[in-house]
Amino acid sequence: MQLTNPLLIALISLAGLTQPAEAHRSVRDGEDILVQAGQAEESGTIQGQLVLPAEAPDGFRGGKLAFEDAVLVIEGMYRGPSLQRPSNYKDMSKEERQAWFEEYRESEAYKEIQRKRQEAYEARPVMKFPVEPDGSFTVKGLKLARYNVIPVFPHPDAKGKDLTEQSWGSAFKQIVLSEDRKFVDVGKMELKLKNVVMPGEVAPSWTAQGYDGKPMKSSDFRGQYLLVDLWATWCAPCIAEIPSLEKAQKELGGEQLAIIGLSLDDTMDLPREFLVKRPSDYLQGYLGQWNSGESMTAAFGVTSIPSIWLIGPDGRVVARDLRGEDLVETVRKAMHMSAESK
Repeated sequence: MQLTNPLLIALISLAGLTQPAEAHRSVRDGEDILVQAGQAEESGTIQGQLVLPAEAPDGFRGGKLAFEDAVLVIEGMYRGPSLQRPSNYKDMSKEERQAWFEEYRESEAYKEIQRKRQEAYEARPVMKFPVEPDGSFTVKGLKLARYNVIPVFPHPDAKGKDLTEQSWGSAFKQIVLSEDRKFVDVGKMELKLKNVVMPGEVAPSWTAQGYDGKPMKSSDFRGQYLLVDLWATWCAPCIAEIPSLEKAQKELGGEQLAIIGLSLDDTMDLPREFLVKRPSDYLQGYLGQWNSGESMTAAFGVTSIPSIWLIGPDGRVVARDLRGEDLVETVRKAMHMSAESK
């Protein structure tokens, strides 16, 4: 289910092959959620079938995909702390709730909640399984719990837990294994195909609109490092990244580095009003409504925000999916290595 209410999205609480027992797995990160032999009564099974769409989308660069290259990702659920709403929150009007949240997200308490949510997300258990040549899969020996089932076609250079953003295609279903339902057949899962751009590859060109009415183009920044932040006013994690971007601007911004935030809000008025209340230390532009037409998000294969990219002076991607302190250090290191090579 895709949420479309910006306030609701902003306020919602985020919530080598081995074969132990009967659980066939390839790579596992995080907590082991496969039960061991002798505990079969506590385990569950998930099965299903991957399906490719009849046609690839326009501009798709992934070529012909084969199921032996697919990976089945099964994520255990994670929990982060809830927002500390006031006792009279239920009695507030929509405008009062919006005003409360705008003030609250500037507080240290909110920043701490965002930090703990990110920690919980990073610590979530993630397992990766191979898929049969015909696209079918069966995973046995899972502890009874709630899971996200995410088949993907990862890019050969994909790394870490977050394969969805670095994949040519993916699908998603959330299921629950319980005492009453130890076997779940998710049926046919048709993968939605998308592009992937990885470090070392040429970044797609883009055009945005400046708040002064003038167009902004990727080519305007050739010869500089460019840190691009895709964000929206309704995206709480996006707002949480602003201090890191401001730090990068303060410590590294200048002739060698430009930083730009590109809004994906439904209208230009939303980020404009936000930036009046919270002026930006770095450039800002309006990219257009999420996934509208021939968008930058489609060209880059972006499916979630914030999405922060470092583009080199030659127009090639240096790093992607940047966050927090890693963002600043990655930019610093790239600029330092560039200076040393001259």
